[in-house]
Amino acid sequence: MMSDLNTIALNLARASQAAASLLYDAICNGCRTCAAQISDLNRQAALDLSDAERRFLSASETPSPLMHALIGLGECVSRAFSAALLLHELPEPLPPLRDIVACNLQLAEYHELLLTHAEAVSPYSFHLAANKGRGAHALLLTNYCNTEASRRWIPLFFALETHRNTLEHTCSLLTLVAHE
Repeated sequence: MMSDLNTIALNLARASQAAASLLYDAICNGCRTCAAQISDLNRQAALDLSDAERRFLSASETPSPLMHALIGLGECVSRAFSAALLLHELPEPLPPLRDIVACNLQLAEYHELLLTHAEAVSPYSFHLAANKGRGAHALLLTNYCNTEASRRWIPLFFALETHRNTLEHTCSLLTLVAHE
């Protein structure tokens, strides 16, 4: 059963990375179909997570770090979808906004790497990527949310922040799985 859960974990890690990549493409390249594609990924991730939970519960096992990581991976896709729902309010591609989604994408890329080659990943590296994203977020709020008109973008900015926080937390959960 552990092998099945590992396969589901890899599928969810790839879905997390694909969702972050689509979000990047939507914000930086103006992709108008990306939100629908993220919706499809979110639906599939929910099905995969449901399958993992069913398998896990049928084996009557106590919660493990892997199950917590699976839930985190599913949440990463869900958070990307939440941000994608706000893309209709998308401002022009602001440099800090591009930096934020680039950092989120970088964090999502760590998921599969942590599942397959955890020994090659230092926790410092993904925390550094998250800190860079936090800095870009602070610049965005400070420099671009100073007018009444620009405040309508704040929900998108905070959805991207929540996505980043979930990605980072999931990296930490996957680090625990690697040391289990």
